[in-house]
Amino acid sequence: MLFWLILFLPLFGAVLNGLVLRRASKTVSHVVGSAALVGAFICALLTYLDFMRSGGHAQVIPGMEWIEAGSFKAPFNYILDRLSGMMLLIITGIGSLIHIYAGGYMHEEKNTYRFFAYLNLFVFMMLQLVMGDNLLVMFIGWEGVGLCSYLLIGYWYESDDNAAAGMKAFLVNRIGDIGFLLGIFLTFQTFHTVSFSQLKELILTAGASLNGEQIHAIGWITLALFVGACGKSAQLPLYVWLPDAMAGPTPVSALIHAATMVTAGVYMMTRVNFLFYLAPTTQMIVASVGAATALFAATIALVQYDIKKVLAYSTVSQLGYMVLGCGLGAYTAGVFHLFTHACFKALLFLGAGSVITAMHHKQDMREMGGLRKYMPVTHLVMLIGVLAIIGFPGFSGFFSKDEILWKAWTAGDRFHILWGMGTIAAVCTAFYMVRLLMLTFYGPNRSDHHTREHLHETSVVMWGPLVVLALLSFGGGYLNVPHVIPFPEHGLFEEYLAPVLAIPAQAAEHWEHLHAEHEAGEEWAVMAVSVLGMLLASFSAILLYGRGFSPLSTALATRFQGIHRTLSNKYYVDEFYASAVVLPLKDMSYFLWKIVDVAIIDGIVNGVSQACMLVSGLTSFRMSGSLHRHGMVMLVGILCMLTVLLF
Repeated sequence: MLFWLILFLPLFGAVLNGLVLRRASKTVSHVVGSAALVGAFICALLTYLDFMRSGGHAQVIPGMEWIEAGSFKAPFNYILDRLSGMMLLIITGIGSLIHIYAGGYMHEEKNTYRFFAYLNLFVFMMLQLVMGDNLLVMFIGWEGVGLCSYLLIGYWYESDDNAAAGMKAFLVNRIGDIGFLLGIFLTFQTFHTVSFSQLKELILTAGASLNGEQIHAIGWITLALFVGACGKSAQLPLYVWLPDAMAGPTPVSALIHAATMVTAGVYMMTRVNFLFYLAPTTQMIVASVGAATALFAATIALVQYDIKKVLAYSTVSQLGYMVLGCGLGAYTAGVFHLFTHACFKALLFLGAGSVITAMHHKQDMREMGGLRKYMPVTHLVMLIGVLAIIGFPGFSGFFSKDEILWKAWTAGDRFHILWGMGTIAAVCTAFYMVRLLMLTFYGPNRSDHHTREHLHETSVVMWGPLVVLALLSFGGGYLNVPHVIPFPEHGLFEEYLAPVLAIPAQAAEHWEHLHAEHEAGEEWAVMAVSVLGMLLASFSAILLYGRGFSPLSTALATRFQGIHRTLSNKYYVDEFYASAVVLPLKDMSYFLWKIVDVAIIDGIVNGVSQACMLVSGLTSFRMSGSLHRHGMVMLVGILCMLTVLLF
């Protein structure tokens, strides 16, 4: 009963707010939406504890017979194991905090029933995604979060930019979804099932008996699934929707970009890790795309001034780290970074929302500064979030991100370039996040007189969830402490997730060789390089922006204005897509509309009807209903017939 309530409560909240309580007050909408999530979290926690007490073994929970066509069967079953159990806690737990926070953030809105209905529906679809036991059930949730993201990003649809951002997210994700669908089709064609539990059993049991054709098919299956992951988890080249998604309310940004939708691709690859282990070429592509995305997005974030845009490109970069971990076969490291990122990125987004609220919805950091004396709680929790994301020793990001970099270093010489890209991205992360902290909370206040007069800390409804997330952002990393660091317990998360991960016998030698044991001194050296780079970047940001925009920062921007302009314009990727993809498609659509549809197809149809009208007009002009005229026509006809017969 508790398990089914996890799904039912968010759906019930969405129906209640969206259909029944449309005329209710904002407080009622907020209470209903938040209570649905808090209730789901309590049920998830109780279910999880009971699951772990029973041994933590994977369970398939039967639902209903859903689709059956010939040999194809996809029952609506759910899976409860250590991976989905952890995701249930992250989604409902952090989702609850975001729902509570949203009541304070949206207090100026006239009606919020639609907003909380969309939020609840989004969480329901995300739960559907992580709990499904087969690719088709997962795909329902996959498409559901895509639809809900469109509704939430374009929530303020009166603005054309917001509506366009929602449409962009929807369309770009559809491109990735084509790959996901192809992966489903190829999986069934090859193995005659799309069930995760059956696939895992089949792959692990078959072992070395898999033939060359099946191994070749697995390569294409994993590649197609990765295309789907690139759409949802915003990897190159399908990342462009995520920065524009900042058009939605800040709680939406926190929900979509921290703990839920953007992690779907990483979750999916981890769920079918046994297939990816058998496709080393795909794994190399995955790792390369992840490293490239991490570095690419981090460089763009260096010069952004919109506080939410900085965090958006930061999210793209951190997702690149997770994908890099998956590509290296280090799924534990990738999923652990997913967990820590969910905590500190939700904290940073909600903290940014607190700042935006205090600044009367201004998001440009050039108009901020000195906010720590007006917003001490927000400043403190944002400081913790920044220390976590830059990998400061002792904070959660230090343990999760450095683990991925260590796995990249130990994977072999050909992966060292990926380690280098990841390390440079980490250095960039430290610079732009400390820059964000300095421009927002330190130096002189650069806002106008009216805004400065009304600056104050937000209500407890908003900063309360931030405190909880700050505690998680600090302490969460100790769940997976490396063995080289003196600590009572090591690698707890690695041990926890081990039953979910399974390297097929056919690939075991390859992956064990990649991650062979290395000297502790080497791990300390790699860690020291990362920490040293982080400290240098942080001190550089403090030097340049500690008191606002220093003359040196202005001089550097002028000296390297070409690079600065390129980064400010996001490498002109959107402009390239507009000229190379969007405009040609528009021109083709215009041609198909005006020439093919209107001129040819409509022309033929309309021409036939006009020809019929002309013929009928010519033959019916005498059919007026006059008896005398009809008699005359008949007489003339008879005379003509007699003439033909006679002559």
